[in-house]
Amino acid sequence: MKTNLFLLLVLALTGLAGCNDLTVGPEPQNTPEKNFDLLWREYDRMYGLFEVKELDWHAAYQAYRPLVTPGMTDDQLFEVASRLLGELNDGHVWLLKPGPGYRRYDSGPHHTTDDFKPEVVGAYLEGVHDLNGPDGLTVRYGKLAGNLGYVSFKDLVLTPAYYRKTMEEVLGALAGTRGMVVDARSITGGDDRAAQEVAGHFASERKLYMTTRFRNGPGHADFTAPVAWYVAPTGKNRYANPVVLLTSRNTQSAGETFTLAMRQHDQVTQVGDTTYGIFSDNPQRELPNGWIFTVSTGDFRAADGKSYEGIGLAPNVLVQNRPEELEAGRDKALEKAIQLLNR
Repeated sequence: MKTNLFLLLVLALTGLAGCNDLTVGPEPQNTPEKNFDLLWREYDRMYGLFEVKELDWHAAYQAYRPLVTPGMTDDQLFEVASRLLGELNDGHVWLLKPGPGYRRYDSGPHHTTDDFKPEVVGAYLEGVHDLNGPDGLTVRYGKLAGNLGYVSFKDLVLTPAYYRKTMEEVLGALAGTRGMVVDARSITGGDDRAAQEVAGHFASERKLYMTTRFRNGPGHADFTAPVAWYVAPTGKNRYANPVVLLTSRNTQSAGETFTLAMRQHDQVTQVGDTTYGIFSDNPQRELPNGWIFTVSTGDFRAADGKSYEGIGLAPNVLVQNRPEELEAGRDKALEKAIQLLNR
């Protein structure tokens, strides 16, 4: 889940913007064959990760197209379409059948481990301050034992200006702490510019952390020119003391571009589990039968030039919380972060 103005501009210029503007000319027929063919074709012309994932999309068509027949039911078509999208193994790709008989299919890996509970973290905090946005809680901050700071983000869906104001308050309140835990385990998406803004409050110098490009032509290797993303000192209040960044398998999308930016800071150590492994933006599209799907249109690379799609960002220190430990009120990843900051 992201908002990216650059992507919206690219989509507008290339004629890809809008869920209903699928083709030029007459509206496609609403038959199982036409819906399947259009689904395959939209990925063929828009998906940005065929080369990264080393996928033969034409072979996928040859495998699944014979399974589509004129008399098949919606559920049968949904099953075949889901198998096609399963070849992508992309957590930013999903297919939705709205209305009666609602169904949803998510293409990516399913991490079922419940490795983070805000209420468990609350027991470690000596003081809790909740900041609310238009839709409720956005940021929580407070202090941990040993004069350590703590801040967590529900997501990063609001504007960079909101997070600049918020970080001024947070870092003003925690300015005297010896170290800080930045908890990204709840960040399942948001705006990459907001992620960049927050990370800038921990920066001491300007550094490249990511490049992005987007599909803009019929060939699988047709992309816009890469755009370089830098993290740089921002705001009046910045934090230079040691920081532990907590991540988990639930850290996704803008949470992962935030992780890329934070990893450029020398004082930051990443602790917890590997992030999910989905970076690209994923605009929505619609089929003639009303089904909605998303397409990962981008190719996001870390500063080292590598794509971590489907891989995720491994921590410096691996700590995997177990459900039974969380049920008992223990957050071992947070405890490890505190231990590291108390050295």
